[in-house]
Amino acid sequence: MKISNSSAGAIALILGIVTMTASVWFDTTPVGSGVTLGLGAIAAIYALWSLIARDPTKDHWSLSVVGLILFISPWIGQFAGDGAAWTAWIAGALIMLVGSSAYLADEFADVTASTPGRSPITETVVLDRK
Repeated sequence: MKISNSSAGAIALILGIVTMTASVWFDTTPVGSGVTLGLGAIAAIYALWSLIARDPTKDHWSLSVVGLILFISPWIGQFAGDGAAWTAWIAGALIMLVGSSAYLADEFADVTASTPGRSPITETVVLDRK
C-alpha cells in the first residue's frame, strides 16, 4: 500500500485530534484522560510537522513510535477497562500503521537523499561555498 506524505499527515492529524478529544466523550479515569490527551496532542504535532517538512521521514518514524506508545498505554497506565482504552488501541494502531507505511514509502523512495541541500550520508545541511 503506497501512501503519500500529505495523506499520511492529514490522517494522522485527524486521528490525533480525535484522540485528544476522546476524554470528553468517554467516562474514564484521570490517567486515561491525560494519556489520550497528551499522546493525541503529540501525534497531532508530529502530523503537522510531517505536513510542512521538506523531508518528513523522521516525522513519520516518530508518528509510528507515538502510535505504538498510544497502543500499549492502556496496559501501562492501567486504564484498560475504560472507554479511553478503546480509543487508545484503535487510534494507536491506525497512527502506527499510517506512520510506518509512510516511513517505509519515504525510505523506499529515498526521500532524504533527494532532498535539496542535504547530504545523503550525514543528513546535515550542505552550504554552497562560492
